[in-house]
Amino acid sequence: MTTRQAIAEGLISCRNILLGDRTNEHVLPCLEKVLADLDSITVSSTRKIVECCAAEAVDQIKGANFVSAGRILNLIHNLPLNQASEQRWDVDYFLSIELPTFLEHFEEIKSARLIALFVCKQIACQYLPDGS
Repeated sequence: MTTRQAIAEGLISCRNILLGDRTNEHVLPCLEKVLADLDSITVSSTRKIVECCAAEAVDQIKGANFVSAGRILNLIHNLPLNQASEQRWDVDYFLSIELPTFLEHFEEIKSARLIALFVCKQIACQYLPDGS
């Protein structure tokens, strides 16, 4: 398994556990491993988003806000981790389905506004034609 596969699987498995309003002994170490392996994410916008959101999820887990942390991971679990997956990634789907789903639960998510704005900024910088 590649490091990028481990990151993707880690985000998804942690999300699944946290959305059940619980955690276990594997969740924090798994997310800490994701943060340690950020350099293997070759899409710069995704690397910045995962760094911000995984760190926020860790903080929220430490504060026992498990569902909030799970919703954050749910927002980012399908982001492209390398150039090949970026070519297949559907930014329109993300903006029309993933982001609105996240925002529908803003009351459950600590830092929802900050996270949504940060994610949108990074995606805009990556995908706007002029890169600004």
